[in-house]
Amino acid sequence: MQDIPLKTMVAKCFSNCEALNAKAVYDLVRDHYPDKKYCSLPIIEEQLLSLKVVGILNEEGSYLDDDNQLVSVYRISEHGLDKLHRAG
Repeated sequence: MQDIPLKTMVAKCFSNCEALNAKAVYDLVRDHYPDKKYCSLPIIEEQLLSLKVVGILNEEGSYLDDDNQLVSVYRISEHGLDKLHRAG
């Protein structure tokens, strides 16, 4: 079975319009890529930023976690929903 590209899988995590951070997205996709080194939290963070730059995601907000690290929360845009629906 051919793997779905990671960026596509990340975008599909937002298809129900829920706001998610990188850790939540990683938790949703990691089992689909069990032996792939490219599926890691830092890579997921890069994918989210990339999807934001092209208008698929919007940054909903951010907060400081327990380790005092900035965490961004994303939600799919109308443009992103349109792209997902057309991609099937």
